[in-house]
Amino acid sequence: MSIPSRALSRLRHEARRAARRLVDAAGQGERLSLVLARRRTLSTLEAGGWHERLLAVLEGGVTSTRSARWAAPDDDSIPLVMCLWNRPERIHDIVTMLERLDPARPVRVLLWNNDLALRAEYAWLDDHVPSGSLRSVDVVHSPTNLGGLARFVAIRLLRNGGYEGPVVMLDDDQDVRPSFVDDLLADHSPRRIAAWWAFDFGPSYWDRVQISVGSIADHGGTGGTIVDASLVDDDRFFLSLPERYAFLEDQWMSHYARTLGWTIVKADTEIGFVLEHKNQYHGLHERKDEFHRGLEDGSFPIGPEIGSSAKGRRQGRLNPRPPHPAHGAGA
Repeated sequence: MSIPSRALSRLRHEARRAARRLVDAAGQGERLSLVLARRRTLSTLEAGGWHERLLAVLEGGVTSTRSARWAAPDDDSIPLVMCLWNRPERIHDIVTMLERLDPARPVRVLLWNNDLALRAEYAWLDDHVPSGSLRSVDVVHSPTNLGGLARFVAIRLLRNGGYEGPVVMLDDDQDVRPSFVDDLLADHSPRRIAAWWAFDFGPSYWDRVQISVGSIADHGGTGGTIVDASLVDDDRFFLSLPERYAFLEDQWMSHYARTLGWTIVKADTEIGFVLEHKNQYHGLHERKDEFHRGLEDGSFPIGPEIGSSAKGRRQGRLNPRPPHPAHGAGA
């Protein structure tokens, strides 16, 4: 005798509920919820789309043109990441400026180049011997322009290597004073973002309200900022960000952090802008306000925890440059 489809559906539902009760009783309910949430999220990704390509980098890692010292689990030096786009004429001045920093602890730098066409402009860095405050310099040439989101991809790869602690972020159109790193470290604490470019919002993104140093902010920029690396531990930081707003990572960072209960404060340091007319945001003026409205009205939730793909074989790292074969050696 066959079971009516409605009754069969009911039996399946009850079986699933019973299985879930057993899982909860075994103390694995939270883990199961995470697995199911992750499965649902991954099932919505477009095949070969932006998020899948992003996930491939998180899982597969990237290669530095140098030793990959930046991603070592080293708490003696401070990691600083900078994205490069269309200002190659600045690179010598940037490296010199960073070498002239005067921090209490040495600094290790990662330069993430988002424009492969400019790779030759940075080739001299492959053999540059860092001096002054810099312990190391690594360079990544990304085949895809990830925009400023690349800095968070880099931080995730840093976390995969076992690092715990703060990361300094700087833009390639910013000049800083020698005390810059120590300034930010003085403002750092867990679950806090300290940003030089920080403000409150009025009715729109562009109705910004200036705030005083040390004040809690609605928004923190990503240039001239220090953040705890644990912010990007969950893949939802990357997969819940709509592709349309992928280059508005400062707004996403601020919204994501505040949703998690983190604090954003205005940092106490001084920064100057150069070649600001080359900034990508000039073409995103209307989109920034559009994204702001969506974040404020709940159109773009960060979603439930989905865990990290950084497990076993899928733990992406910043990898060192492969060694050159010895002269005269066989293949």
